[in-house]
Amino acid sequence: MTTPRRRFGVLMLLWSAAAATLLAADVRVTPLVSEGRVYASFTAPDSYTPEVREAVQSGLPTTLTFFVELRQASVIWFDHTVASVTVASSIKYDTLTRAFLVSKMTDGQVFSSRGTDKEADVRAWATEFERVSLSNGDNLEPNGEYYVRVRMRASPRRSFSLWPWGRDDAAGRADFTFIR
Repeated sequence: MTTPRRRFGVLMLLWSAAAATLLAADVRVTPLVSEGRVYASFTAPDSYTPEVREAVQSGLPTTLTFFVELRQASVIWFDHTVASVTVASSIKYDTLTRAFLVSKMTDGQVFSSRGTDKEADVRAWATEFERVSLSNGDNLEPNGEYYVRVRMRASPRRSFSLWPWGRDDAAGRADFTFIR
């Protein structure tokens, strides 16, 4: 193999490895409209990665933070954010009793806590949110096109990124028409 081909092969290998690390896990988003209010339900089971599992098993308090945004697409400029909310699941593992405690928070306020000794329950419960309230519908246009975007970040981070703005560990989006 000639030197230019070898360099090209190495470059392609490095590029594909970088692209694979930048791919975020999927978040499955379901927008709900009920009685004029907009809610979002979502699940991200792939966000409970081996790195997250390792951090939890070591006893470090681990948080999965989800940034949920109700947005309206714009043709000319950036999309308009109509409403946003931050929800999180905090996972604590007691290495002595081998028990997990999962707390769910909305904008920093704990609204639910649950304890278990089964990691499968922790994975399911920490990565799923039901009926997260986004808007009461007063500021939405009837028959307007909107979308719900959910981004997730896990902390503490065990890896370093050279990208200066950080990146999401998982992301998802779902479009809908607001019918009143």
